Amino acid sequence: MTTTTSTTSRTNGKAATERVHDPIHRVAYGFEPGDGHLWVHTWFEDGGHLPEHFHPSLEEYWEVVEGLARVKLDGTWRDLAPEDGPVRVAPNIRHELKNESGGPVYARSRVIPGGRLEEFLVEASRAAREGLYNARNMPTSFKGAMWLAKFAYRFRDETVMCSPPPAVQRIVLPVIVRLAR
Repeated sequence: MTTTTSTTSRTNGKAATERVHDPIHRVAYGFEPGDGHLWVHTWFEDGGHLPEHFHPSLEEYWEVVEGLARVKLDGTWRDLAPEDGPVRVAPNIRHELKNESGGPVYARSRVIPGGRLEEFLVEASRAAREGLYNARNMPTSFKGAMWLAKFAYRFRDETVMCSPPPAVQRIVLPVIVRLAR
């Protein structure tokens, strides 16, 4: 899959932005701003996976539109199908999603407030394409370590990955960011 597609997707009669591909997590994203929220459209390849993370200041409502996904909320896995409707992910609740269905999955999330999640996902996808980190969100080089530290520190108020552990991140990130300056 390429970096972005050249056309927009239609979702519920509205145009979503071009898709941004993340080859590490095997997903593509499209974004549709709303009034005080953001729709994040996510296309999971077979085996696609959004690693465990949480949002200190954002609330999400995830729903599967096509296919079958697995969602882990606060340590418990369950299947998520179109007939299940939206699942609320409150701020600070650890969650992850994956596609083990054998086919593609299209899901979307309404994020309240939209915050900077689009910027986070676009930049993380770009870094994935550049090979700056691996599937465990660990840097693959010194350049990747510097990028990852500054990136995680900049978005720590909205999105926190659970690997490496958040307690380690709170101690290490400020030191690395200071050294990187």
